[in-house]
Amino acid sequence: MANYIRGLDHAVIAVRDLNQAAETFARLGFTLTPKGVHSEWGTANHCIMFGQDYIALQAAEGAGSEAESLRAYTAQHEGLIGIAIGSDNGAAAIESLRRAGLDVPDPASLSRKLETPKGTATLMFSETLLPAEATPGVRSRLVQHITAERERFPEWMAHPNGAFGIAAITAIIDEPAALTASWDKVFGPHSSVLTDTTVTVHTGRGLVFLTPPDDVTQLHPEAELDELPPAPALVALALQVADTGRAAELLARNKVSFSRDSEGTIRIPPSEAHGVFIEMVGG
Repeated sequence: MANYIRGLDHAVIAVRDLNQAAETFARLGFTLTPKGVHSEWGTANHCIMFGQDYIALQAAEGAGSEAESLRAYTAQHEGLIGIAIGSDNGAAAIESLRRAGLDVPDPASLSRKLETPKGTATLMFSETLLPAEATPGVRSRLVQHITAERERFPEWMAHPNGAFGIAAITAIIDEPAALTASWDKVFGPHSSVLTDTTVTVHTGRGLVFLTPPDDVTQLHPEAELDELPPAPALVALALQVADTGRAAELLARNKVSFSRDSEGTIRIPPSEAHGVFIEMVGG
């Protein structure tokens, strides 16, 4: 475990209307947590919790620099805006990354208040926005969950589509091969593997694919990605599901547009998921 980093902690999907996004992802077969509010940021979210990672649907609802940044993003499009990298010791991780030559700022406190099965709870985090040179092409944060015991309940992790974790996240980058040294500095030597023009980053939990825009369909065959945002951008999210057949039946019942290949992989176009191309793969 390099730099006290455990791997991917969560992916953030920026949306304009949080209620509408919650309805959309419920239709895709996900169970969502109650709405949580970040008073420090002026943002709010619903989360899709898995055993070790999760997805955050996030919208700007108040004042603050984070809210304004989110509004500027969603004024152009919705979709994956960033990733969070997890650590059990955020202070040690920051010092280790600094020794590696990265200018990482001091951590800040963040809270999220929401209703849980055990009553109203305030979840506490320590987080810091990593500098652009740490994970070039992908906006990332380092996060430590201070109150992890309050975040997961069995009913929150029971998803009708059978999803149980993030398999991979794909970003389009103009020249991925030039970035392996930077990503290795964060996740450890040889964590970034170059194959042809695509870099696969092994984070310790979940993969990050960095691929040129013209080659993204080699990673995601038959994907409906005709209108990609300009690089660099996060464009795809692959999720593990217990049974792709069961997930496909649910999507069909809910009249979701999707395709499925001979191996069972489900592909949901961005038009059905607030700008995110979603793959569901067998776990």
